[in-house]
Amino acid sequence: MTAINSSNILKQIDSFPSLPTTVSRVMEITGNPDSSASELMQAILPDMAMCASILKTANSAFFGRPRAVCTIQEAIVVLGFQEIRNIVLTQAMFNSFQKFRNTNKKNIDDLWQHSLTCGLAARIIATHNRQSRHPPSQLYIAGLIHDIGKLIMLSALPNSYNEVYELTDTLRQSFFLKEEEAFGISHDTVGMRLLNRWLFAEQFCFSAGYHHCPDRAPDGETFPLIIHMADILSHILQTGKSCSGKELMELIHDFTPVITQLWVHYDLQWQAEDIDLWLNELRANLEDESIFSLFSA
Repeated sequence: MTAINSSNILKQIDSFPSLPTTVSRVMEITGNPDSSASELMQAILPDMAMCASILKTANSAFFGRPRAVCTIQEAIVVLGFQEIRNIVLTQAMFNSFQKFRNTNKKNIDDLWQHSLTCGLAARIIATHNRQSRHPPSQLYIAGLIHDIGKLIMLSALPNSYNEVYELTDTLRQSFFLKEEEAFGISHDTVGMRLLNRWLFAEQFCFSAGYHHCPDRAPDGETFPLIIHMADILSHILQTGKSCSGKELMELIHDFTPVITQLWVHYDLQWQAEDIDLWLNELRANLEDESIFSLFSA
């Protein structure tokens, strides 16, 4: 049965729709430092739904613009390439989640909320920790897509995967071990395979593939380490647990001491005060519930 489940999941990866043309083109343009604002605008304009999403998000309280953004050209100038890419990719990911919402409403909604929360947490960590050496916008994307493998598994095996699916395992890493036992493959491996198929950059593939075990990531890759922390923060807030920065650091050290060794190895000088700051800022972001409804229309 495990072999059959694994085979069905791998088939689902191969059959999972590619990113829409607009999204692929936007990713290509925003990833090229020689691209122009005109090229980006021309890539977006034919997709009216995407235009509406960009303008809706640009004018949301989340960005706090002092005046309304009325055109795509203005949105590109005001927000910049990286935020436009974030909006476009977030909308595309939301659409992917919604395709499976009818049969797995609660799990899909929980997974979407967790993915977006993790993206926000990763951006906060990168913003406050210059040692991370990565643009906050890139960490946001990495956090947003880190659990895409769960979506694949929910779509491939909706009944059996629901039986073991949960969002509460943070430090003990027991959930992805349960996946391997039940299905012969875990969501992190599935996610990395899909992102490789979609031709995402290595750091995003590694974030999906090693966010539960950043010590197994290729040497020099710190994305998985940051997403590991962002994943924990998002779980803590979603489950309503009360945990201070000091308590969280002690938990991580007790259950996964190799992770704290990696912090030192990569000069990520995270202290309990930093974690408290991240949690408070993330909590403030989540209090504005409108952020979760930005992409619903």
